Amino acid sequence: MVDPFVVVALSPRTITVNERADALQNVKRINEFMDTGAMVGAWEGAPVRLVVIPEMAIQGMIANTPGNRAREAQFAVEIPGPETDELAKKARELNTYIAAELYMVRDDDFPDRYFNVAFIIDPRGEIVYKRYKATSDAYEGGMLGNMNPHDVWDDFVEKKGNGDVMEAIFPVARTEIGNIGIAICHEGVYPEIARGLAMNGAEIIIRPTLIEPAVMSGMWELQNRAHALFNSAYVVAPNLGPEVRADGSMQDLFGGRSMIVDNRGQIVAQQTGWTSGDSFVCTTIDIEALRRARIANGLYNQFKDLRTEQYRAIYDRPIYPKNQYRDQPPTEGWLEREANTRATNIATLVDRGVLVPPTGYPTDGSGGAAADARATDGAAD
Repeated sequence: MVDPFVVVALSPRTITVNERADALQNVKRINEFMDTGAMVGAWEGAPVRLVVIPEMAIQGMIANTPGNRAREAQFAVEIPGPETDELAKKARELNTYIAAELYMVRDDDFPDRYFNVAFIIDPRGEIVYKRYKATSDAYEGGMLGNMNPHDVWDDFVEKKGNGDVMEAIFPVARTEIGNIGIAICHEGVYPEIARGLAMNGAEIIIRPTLIEPAVMSGMWELQNRAHALFNSAYVVAPNLGPEVRADGSMQDLFGGRSMIVDNRGQIVAQQTGWTSGDSFVCTTIDIEALRRARIANGLYNQFKDLRTEQYRAIYDRPIYPKNQYRDQPPTEGWLEREANTRATNIATLVDRGVLVPPTGYPTDGSGGAAADARATDGAAD
């Protein structure tokens, strides 16, 4: 039996990290504000059992040179490490689960590679969950210096999932307050990550952070509501507050609008408008009610209706090349390489007939022509 409990989604200001130690200072500042969020959340009348921190809240915007291994090494952190240790103290103090993220994380299994990793700390202060961001936009790696599991695919699936893709890519924490999975930032732009977590048992999907203009245009809200509805899950979506610059001024790159969505796709708590400080949203959720809805033999339980064979064919032919950084880590020039890879992928999709180019689409290779795609299609496959 899981009693109703309160979820608090923090939306802290973003503080630039100039040195590794700055990340720990960010954690301490966030922890102070967490006390306020937890105190107010308890006014709901149920205990606060889950506090969620957005992506990039701890490491902020770092002064990095992408692909410069020496510079990246200065900012890379470990899990566990000083940052998670500090959060663990707060988890024990508040008797709550804390979900957070670090985006340049070392991994002993992959020397000289860095990953974006979400994690959950339980009320005893133990790290009970880690998940590596599996899909990022064209610029994240080149700007931040991290990579995806797909870039070292064969080794990653074997080492992190013992050969099981679901456990390597879509792990779910099975806790006393429900089954929790995390889809990090840009992963929420696609339907597959949230669906993978749901198909591995997730009842709460945490989706931290999205940058502008996707928030102001409504994409953030639409995606979060769709993930909740299509996967019959709660979606807890904290976004970052404004960035505090060195001169004390602020700029808002992320747009806030943290929200919590129920399994019918209805927003049950939402931050609206712009704020210059730390903020949060909270509400009470009922996992037992969710489980009753999920197991009911009715119209809104879509899991029972999945005809998987016909959906599997959609992805039979690969698009983005795997293992591209298996043999050596990325170096400077990452952004240009990523742009070329994606241009080739577009050409591949044109050649397959998935995409129809507009009139005047270049055929000299500058935009990725169908003829060029034929030469690269085999590499993608």
